[in-house]
Amino acid sequence: MKSLLLFLFIALFSWQSYAQDSQEENSVPAELRRILESFDASQTIQIGEQDVLEPQRIVDFYTQGDFVPVWTEQGKLHPAAKEVLEAIEDSKWDGLIPQEYHLEVMTKAVELIHSSEKELTALHQAYLDIIFTDAYFALASDLYFGKVSQEALKTGWRIQTKEEKIDIGEVMKEALETGDVKSSIQKFWPRYQVYRNMRNTIKDLSAKADIDSLSWKSVSGKLLKVGDQNKLIPEIRQRLAYWGDYSGTDLSPEMLTYDSTLREAVIRFQARNGLDADGVMGKDTYEALSEGPGKLVKKAAANLERLRWLPDTVIQDRFVMVNIANFHLDFLRDNGMDTLYSSRVIVGKEYHSTPVFNGEMAYLVLSPTWTVPSSIIRNEMVPKAKKDPSYLSRNHLNILTYQGKAVSAESIDWATVTPKTFPYMIRQSPGVFNSLGQIKFIFPNQYHVYIHDTPAKSLFDKGVRAFSHGCIRLENPQGLAEKILENDSKWTPEKIHAGMNAGKETTVMLKEKIPVVLIYLTFWTDSVGNMYNRKDIYERDKEIEMAMFSDEVFLQNYKLKDK
Repeated sequence: MKSLLLFLFIALFSWQSYAQDSQEENSVPAELRRILESFDASQTIQIGEQDVLEPQRIVDFYTQGDFVPVWTEQGKLHPAAKEVLEAIEDSKWDGLIPQEYHLEVMTKAVELIHSSEKELTALHQAYLDIIFTDAYFALASDLYFGKVSQEALKTGWRIQTKEEKIDIGEVMKEALETGDVKSSIQKFWPRYQVYRNMRNTIKDLSAKADIDSLSWKSVSGKLLKVGDQNKLIPEIRQRLAYWGDYSGTDLSPEMLTYDSTLREAVIRFQARNGLDADGVMGKDTYEALSEGPGKLVKKAAANLERLRWLPDTVIQDRFVMVNIANFHLDFLRDNGMDTLYSSRVIVGKEYHSTPVFNGEMAYLVLSPTWTVPSSIIRNEMVPKAKKDPSYLSRNHLNILTYQGKAVSAESIDWATVTPKTFPYMIRQSPGVFNSLGQIKFIFPNQYHVYIHDTPAKSLFDKGVRAFSHGCIRLENPQGLAEKILENDSKWTPEKIHAGMNAGKETTVMLKEKIPVVLIYLTFWTDSVGNMYNRKDIYERDKEIEMAMFSDEVFLQNYKLKDK
């Protein structure tokens, strides 16, 4: 009898174990494990017809979580599934393409589940769990790091790569627990307020384009000023009215005269677009006026991508930011909300473009000398000296051997000298005539780029100020020095001024280094919604735009007519 009871107990236990094993083998975790085990890192990974966008994150997330599903439970989708769909759809305001984040298959899944009372199979649940997680991971990653790899571009972006300081999986799990999935996506936006401003601008431009009746074909023509007559004037007037710059009431196609009201509108438009506000229709003004809402949406999207590339480390208590495309420098604090100092700058010519990078300002030099770079000696100074030997002395440029011995320009046989064989260095003495002006601000970098004063003050009156060899020339350098040194009692404004005019170099080491970031933004929006559009002086926008979306996809994304 005891043997029979023991047999029955063992049989019952074995059946329960078999049933449990069978149940586990047909569970969602088991199906998740099987799918992930099929991933082949040597090729593009697909499940169904969907490419897995973040395969390594997916494997790590589910493995560390013991393959527990997070978007599905008991044959149903998580209630927050609709929220992630809304977040993906809203990603177009970030300049991204919602369809690239599994939007279609996720939308169909939500519709199917809500229209049917049937529970999903374990395999179907596992598939959808991976799809929803992958979509969240991919969108979060693109918002945090940027969609386009800046290293692969030719646009000269050399700002340090952003480090991952946020765990995407943990943020997603927390959002699912609280039911606040859509808002959680905002945690991956750049911390800069201008990013939020620009998202709103893309919305506004898209809405404005819906009621747009203009063709926005490229417009160009001859120089136009008050009193001129031209068949393009009605088109110019209409476009200025569209942007709110023309306040007149006469938009008749027969009105062919460039009058004073139109001139005032052109001046307002030029000022908003960073151009010479002279009221004359010229090449740059025609180009800016050819950019309709569609082109500005695309331009805004490219600049949102640039903001996503910026590391959080540039946001410190105080930092210097130079927008190369805007020819402007700001000394900021409190996440850029407080401007301590602002000034116009001159940047590099197109063929001497100022690079985009970041560094740390370590010291200032008052009354600096200028040791001329060898490239400028070879390409510019030697050819000028060969034509006019007095050129060097007239510009306070001294010839020195590399042992420090002075060499007279008159002692050199310039007829036999070539740029490649010139064996000396050239150095300019301190003074108001010095090409670096009376002060320079040094943030050591491999590009030998720094911020400095300049004696050529008249160039600051130009709208487009790309004249240097790459360095940043500052309009009011003493103002920046005073702000940087305001907590150093040894350097009062009077002592700074005296040092700048002393005629001999003085190096001022900073007690705390100040982050410096040189950026390239051709479009941005301020806190009250004003748009700022700038000429793409280095023609860098196009490459980013092409990497982000094709023209066809772009037009579909925003339902626009012009691209």
